Amino acid sequence: MPNYSTLERLQMKVLDKAVSLVMAAPAQRAVYDQFTMTVANTVDLAPAVRRITFRADEFADHTLTGADEYFGLLMPPAGATAVTMPSADRINVRQAIRRMPEDQRPDLRWYTIRALRGADAEIDVDFVLHGDAGPGTRWASRAEPGQRVGFRAGNGTYQPAASGPQLLCADETALPALSAIIEAHPGADIRAYVEVPDDTYRLPIDSGRQVTWLFRGDEPPGARLLPAVAAADVAGLGYAWLCGEATIATGLRRHLVRERGVDRRRIMFSGYWKAGAARE
Repeated sequence: MPNYSTLERLQMKVLDKAVSLVMAAPAQRAVYDQFTMTVANTVDLAPAVRRITFRADEFADHTLTGADEYFGLLMPPAGATAVTMPSADRINVRQAIRRMPEDQRPDLRWYTIRALRGADAEIDVDFVLHGDAGPGTRWASRAEPGQRVGFRAGNGTYQPAASGPQLLCADETALPALSAIIEAHPGADIRAYVEVPDDTYRLPIDSGRQVTWLFRGDEPPGARLLPAVAAADVAGLGYAWLCGEATIATGLRRHLVRERGVDRRRIMFSGYWKAGAARE
């Protein structure tokens, strides 16, 4: 059991309270488990999407806090073949990494648990590949069975607290999370919009709900998604989940709050990446 400091626990409580005042708050764990896991299998779902299956005994007892639960993937730094895990006694894993010797600090990126199979002690993770644009996509592009990396537990962000229709919006990086949400909640009144570069990013979603696919081509992120939502009927909206590129998430939230009058505490939004910055 990690030995978190009293100060860190207090800081997290204050942060959680502040978040709940301005948006739909995500779930929170009492303990953020950390362990190593092994690549069990890889399969390409689409030209730019790779599913990697990881195995670890700890997954047999892992419980999700939400359908879109994310986790921290800890990878060996450039030039290293093995990952050195940071201290598990800090809630803020980034601070724990900064305390490590520079040549041992693992690369950290966050991904969605696409599926958890406790009976098999496995998880599936879908990676959107962007060549060598960042450590996550670089590692995933070359991953092979038998390789070991680190797992740091995270939280689920999809936590609708109100009844009524739901709006889910995502780009390619948030597509795995959106897909997991839809499949895990077959009875929810959901309308989804997904903006991706082109049809090669399109994945089948096991759903009878309305999913609108938008292809932006060479246009900037949000070029098709923002106008589509602006033209959509969101009367009586009970909850919105807006994730993907930072300007998409913030732009959609701003539109819903300022122009549609949606209570900000019914909106969950998260910038998974930022245009012009290093990709995952």
